[in-house]
Amino acid sequence: MNPDRLFDLAAEFAHATGNAERFHARAAVATGDDRAAHEKAASRWEAIAARRREHLRASLREALRGTVKAVPDERLPVATWQPGRVEVRATTLDGTRSVRVRYTPAQAAAAAVALIACAAITDDPNGSTLASILPAFPPNPPGDEPVTTDEGRPA
Repeated sequence: MNPDRLFDLAAEFAHATGNAERFHARAAVATGDDRAAHEKAASRWEAIAARRREHLRASLREALRGTVKAVPDERLPVATWQPGRVEVRATTLDGTRSVRVRYTPAQAAAAAVALIACAAITDDPNGSTLASILPAFPPNPPGDEPVTTDEGRPA
């Protein structure tokens, strides 16, 4: 669906919603037969707006259907804007559209573990690309001596 048609559908929905609100406002200040006529017109426009909203939603779903291919956002790939949410950010290959996935802390930890496991499985054993990023154990901080037993052996 072309963008002009989507814009027209959105404008038709907005027009119908505006008319419904206008007739509700008129009914609120009218009396007698005028009030009934305005309420009837408001109901008619609400029904039209509901149909146009559903048509717009269906058209948007159709236009946005399919897989979105994206790459991690170079400036801010992970953010915590909302309390209790971790947001992973990406952009489409052409840079025209943002893609965001929001996780709970537990989901984020599970996704991180799965990503690390997949990276380890697919790592090139000869090139050892992960070894430079994720060493087996973090180094001891400077000045820390290993704990030894009474016999002088490491604990």
